[in-house]
Amino acid sequence: MSRPIATERIIARILTFGGLFSIALVLGGLVFYAAEGHPQAREIVRVVHNREAGRAVDVFTSLGDVRRALAQRPPDPLAITALGLVCLLVTPVLGVAAAAVTFWRSGDRDYAAISGIVLAML
Repeated sequence: MSRPIATERIIARILTFGGLFSIALVLGGLVFYAAEGHPQAREIVRVVHNREAGRAVDVFTSLGDVRRALAQRPPDPLAITALGLVCLLVTPVLGVAAAAVTFWRSGDRDYAAISGIVLAML
């Protein structure tokens, strides 16, 4: 009887803390962006710059773009926001993966298989 409760707690913690961490990153990135005094800070409208022309990337189209922008010193505030969005997208995947593992360990193969199918779809 205690096993399902432990599974629920693990999944709830992953979803709660993953969501809170993601929101903190998004809000922190937006606050840093506004604090830098960008003229578009109030509009939240960004212009896509031409990367071939050597200008900054304002829209991140890959995880590599986000990683490179975070590696700069100081890190790009919009990259911090993008990282928060990536974490927000990954959080439910981690929750389903944790469910599959805990169901498997507890011997509930049916629910482990269902969790595995859902994980494959994600």
